[in-house]
Amino acid sequence: MKKYFLYLFLLFCLIECRSQNTNLKFENFEFESIFGGQKGDKSNVYCLLGKGFFRTPSSENTDELINSWILNHKNIKIILVSSLIDDNNGNINYCWLEDEYGNTINEFLIKNGCFPGGTMMRPKTLKEEPNDYMSIDESKIKVYIDSKKYEEFIQKIKKAEQFASDNKLGIWNED
Repeated sequence: MKKYFLYLFLLFCLIECRSQNTNLKFENFEFESIFGGQKGDKSNVYCLLGKGFFRTPSSENTDELINSWILNHKNIKIILVSSLIDDNNGNINYCWLEDEYGNTINEFLIKNGCFPGGTMMRPKTLKEEPNDYMSIDESKIKVYIDSKKYEEFIQKIKKAEQFASDNKLGIWNED
């Protein structure tokens, strides 16, 4: 009987995660800089950065690169990574924008030196990082992406950041 409930619970989690990611249609969204939202919905904010988006350094051409990437890519999918849940004001959702080839705007921004790579990390829970002052109570965060896909993404981000640093692009430009 326990096994039955476990399978039922896992099936529910799978359906919930899929529904969160598949119901987000890019044509229903508007993005301005790193923030976006569904047209007509002011309670949920979608952000291309996971951590530190309020105080992170950014390059001067960030908004231009975001607009260019969006205009030059078709069939963009919104991949919901995590949500910070605010019962009073709506959610702040960390997302990736992915093209038909699996390339993300997020990696593109890091590779062009728009932001440091650490901004692409999703917020951690207190269980994951109990000694980090930026960790969040488990009841206030929901994670949608599986750990394997997330780790693959983070490895791409590390390489992109190294590329931007080596080539002195954006924030890595000493001038």
